[in-house]
Amino acid sequence: MNKNCYLLYGDDHFSIKEKTNQILLENDIPEDAIEIYDYEEVGLHIALSNALTLPFLVDKKGVVVRNSSFLKKQGKMDENENEELIRFCKMNVQETVFIIQAPYEQLDGQKKIVKFLKKNILHHTYNQNKSLNVFEYVKDKLLENQIKIETFALTQFVNRINHDLDSVNNEIEKLIAYSSGKDIINSEIISQITVKDVDDNIYNLVNALLDNNKTKLMEIYQELKSINTSEIWMISAISNKFLEILHTKSLTKIGYNQSDIMSYFNVSSGRAYYMKKNAEETDMDELIKHMTSLANLDYKIKSGQIDKSLGVELFLLNV
Repeated sequence: MNKNCYLLYGDDHFSIKEKTNQILLENDIPEDAIEIYDYEEVGLHIALSNALTLPFLVDKKGVVVRNSSFLKKQGKMDENENEELIRFCKMNVQETVFIIQAPYEQLDGQKKIVKFLKKNILHHTYNQNKSLNVFEYVKDKLLENQIKIETFALTQFVNRINHDLDSVNNEIEKLIAYSSGKDIINSEIISQITVKDVDDNIYNLVNALLDNNKTKLMEIYQELKSINTSEIWMISAISNKFLEILHTKSLTKIGYNQSDIMSYFNVSSGRAYYMKKNAEETDMDELIKHMTSLANLDYKIKSGQIDKSLGVELFLLNV
């Protein structure tokens, strides 16, 4: 068992992040000796190569690999990287703490690499508490920091944030920092420091794209950037929205009305109206063109041919 390598997985992003910090702290690894890589952007080879190099002026260094999607059922991995990871874990390098983060509810237990990691390195699973009462959780966290909040402001805050634990805690930290020196948090403060659900922003961004509203398009994009939304995630989310439109197009052709679409996708009546409207007004060739452009952009970013921020901005400006 290699006790310098860790696999942290599950859909509770916050707990994975907290456990990562705890591991690095327990091993006395300073911040400037921690290297972080995103598997979806750079793969595994660079992280493993650097994990083999000796730390500079410290006893140990940390290497963290985020978004290890190769462990999911749909995820793919180069065979060379697969063997390279197995070799590294078998080496038991004492000078490097190697942490693999897989923030997904389930891994593919049939994959050789998943079986190997669970058998040969330390592993922990962190799944979200589905019964989490976000209102009470936020109230308790603010109370711990002796911060008061108006009832309406609390409701507004909870309604404007994602309800996964990672997002909730990030927004609470921001709220605590901003409210320093204030007697009580009101709705005006909430409006200033929170943005609506990221999924709503993606939905509105796609609508602006289809309407060819460049001003609105870039406004929403900058809002997403301000909350550190990953460009790779944006590309995937926009593609999924286009797929949703294609799906809705197929449903309307077989006679589905607004009410049917609302039930089928489990969305509000207002959302169903715009889904049907987009499906009816958007040309099939235009949708396929956008999806092809996004697929090409995704490949160029991951292969290092273009900077991710520049790539997304150029796509939005050129549609």
